[in-house]
Amino acid sequence: MASTRSVDVRNPYGRSYKWPSNIYDELTQMGDLSFLVYQLGYVNSAMQKAKELGIKLKGMTLDEAGAKPNIKTSALKSNITPGELKKVIEDNLEFLQEHFPELGLGLSATYKSLDELEEMPSDATYDLSSVGGSVVSSGKAKFVKPWRAVTIEEFEDRFQNKELVYSVIKDTHHQRITLVFRGTENQLGAGITDWLTNVDIGIEESDVPEAVKGNIEDETIGLHKGYHKYLFSNTVDDTDDEHFRKYDQIKEDVLGLFKKFPKYKLYVTGHSLGAGVSTMAAFFLACEPDIPKPVSCINFASPRIGTTSFLRACQYLEKTCQLKILRAVNAHDTIAVIPVVKYVHVGFQDHGDYRERLHESVAQEFLKKFDLISLYMDEEQVGFRLDPLRVRFTSDTKTGIDVVSK
Repeated sequence: MASTRSVDVRNPYGRSYKWPSNIYDELTQMGDLSFLVYQLGYVNSAMQKAKELGIKLKGMTLDEAGAKPNIKTSALKSNITPGELKKVIEDNLEFLQEHFPELGLGLSATYKSLDELEEMPSDATYDLSSVGGSVVSSGKAKFVKPWRAVTIEEFEDRFQNKELVYSVIKDTHHQRITLVFRGTENQLGAGITDWLTNVDIGIEESDVPEAVKGNIEDETIGLHKGYHKYLFSNTVDDTDDEHFRKYDQIKEDVLGLFKKFPKYKLYVTGHSLGAGVSTMAAFFLACEPDIPKPVSCINFASPRIGTTSFLRACQYLEKTCQLKILRAVNAHDTIAVIPVVKYVHVGFQDHGDYRERLHESVAQEFLKKFDLISLYMDEEQVGFRLDPLRVRFTSDTKTGIDVVSK
């Protein structure tokens, strides 16, 4: 699994958080989650199918509303670890493959991703003030291994024929909350809605968020209408307030975890349609005062989702250390170059066949030479000098501890 280190004290993000040491690690970790969310959909839909057929699946049940999966362990009933999910798939593989053969097509990759997510980094360190742990040995060294360190806290696909699908994962290994958006799914009843969203390429002129207002020349920012509608439409759950938006639901889930883990950082990821939505969501979440900064968005095969006004707004947040964006795209992926007219990309781009290159030794060596923070600190790369907006980090020369000065 990926290793981490403290970034250089001179960087404007400070040293209080251990960022991944290279973009290969970040791409691998986010890639596992971006594609895992598809498999979660098959498992969740299988439980729904089993309930309709009066069949009990091994190891998992649905809650009373028939909405959320519960793992049968002594742990909290509302979440599941990658290892527990793998066991559920193995125990119910025949039923899953009979009703959802698409799961079997990527089964080996699914198991590999679940194993990588479950594995603990060799040099990881933890804040165990809010999580349990046990002492384990590695050679002569002893360290504390967190109990159920990576957990899938939320998976929302109840209304996938009308709404976007997302998941929220808590990762104690990297002190990270990750928001994952699923891409276009053709097999589970979401295909029509997803494709109508993709092709709705009109421009939605959205109000400039307060965190950006007055710092760019634009009075509105132009956004992909389909993705904006997916993110900001009211929820279809009739138990919600009539003005409760999908974005509000997502923010509520994310903030609920940050109340428990205030030292963690937010990552946002997704693939294809999910990548486009992840960029938009990361931007708006980075404008929220209660979300720890910076928000990191690392996604795969993202279409363009905004006009030059959105680019300027993103660059303001990037310059002020509130947002980081890295897009991985395949060399000949047409999705990543549309819409064409009036739309532009944002953030850094890693170009090539990302699904293959992440497993090639030469590509690994190349990607491990770079880290995202250093790229953002390179003025020739980004065209501006990082300038934290509200706080500046300096290091006490005697103790090495970060000091926050206004």
